[in-house]
Amino acid sequence: MAISLTLVYLVYRTRREIPFSWMFLAFGTFIIACGFTHFMEMIVLWKPVYWLAGGVKVITAMASVITAIALPPQLPKVHQMIRAERVSEERKRDLEEKNEELSQTNQHLRSEMEKRIAAEESLKDLSGRLLRAQDDERRRFARELHDSVGQLLTGAVLSVSAVRRRAAGLGRESSRLLSECADYLQQSLREVRTISYLMHPPMLDETGLGDALRWYVRGFEERSGVRVALDISSNLDQLSRDLRTALFRIVQESLTNIHIHSGSRTAEISLHKSGPQIQLQVRDHGKGMPPESLGPGGREQLLHGVGIRGMRERVVQLEGELRIQSSGNGTLLEVVLPYREDSVVPIDA
Repeated sequence: MAISLTLVYLVYRTRREIPFSWMFLAFGTFIIACGFTHFMEMIVLWKPVYWLAGGVKVITAMASVITAIALPPQLPKVHQMIRAERVSEERKRDLEEKNEELSQTNQHLRSEMEKRIAAEESLKDLSGRLLRAQDDERRRFARELHDSVGQLLTGAVLSVSAVRRRAAGLGRESSRLLSECADYLQQSLREVRTISYLMHPPMLDETGLGDALRWYVRGFEERSGVRVALDISSNLDQLSRDLRTALFRIVQESLTNIHIHSGSRTAEISLHKSGPQIQLQVRDHGKGMPPESLGPGGREQLLHGVGIRGMRERVVQLEGELRIQSSGNGTLLEVVLPYREDSVVPIDA
């Protein structure tokens, strides 16, 4: 009875997990019938209840026959279950191997990403050093051009003027040649000073970004014929050298692109500090940029111009953002740079 009840309880608790649960019930019935058969053999020794003992034996025989008949057809299913379990184990091992390979691949990808990030940081640092070296070289070359070549040309102008005053007895042709020489020297001196200031205006370091931009815009209007409306805040003069130089170069490159490529006769420049940001906008009303150079929504996607790439590099070095929107009615360049306390330094720093 204990064995049979245990089997019944097992079937009841695990009827959804264990297949062929009816076999356990049949086996339990067979065990109970066998137990009653032995029990009846002891009873018959004292009381001859042969019909009852025979009935118990018939029940035992029927239970054993039913179990014997039903068991063989289940063998293929049992074998199939064993094979399925073996396949499941193999799949589990394959899955573990695939997970291990995937883990190794992920580790390799993380390592490659770390190397790429390190390379990008190194490239960014190298690009920043290159831009600073370029600006320093421009600054040095502009000073050398102004102080050396400019002084030589000034001396030559003074010498030619002195010769003209003392050569009163020269013929008309000689006087004309001296006058032309003096004019050429004066023009060369102006060109050298202009080139020197365009390479690096001294007032950018001496009086601030606002005066440097106003001076550059006036000269640009005279040289190009493009009318420029400049709107600039008065609280941007004491920025750090990197910020001053970057903003000046971006405006310079933008106006150069407008003059060369856009065909616009007017332009607007807006430079303001808004909270923790410095916002620069340069707009023209020309023919715009080619559609293939812009991505969805009018954003820049592929910019081939060296000047624009230079602007992007400067903005990236200062952890800012550059956007370009263009259509047939003109182009808008927007630059947003972070404004921090360490961005403000004395002008002569």
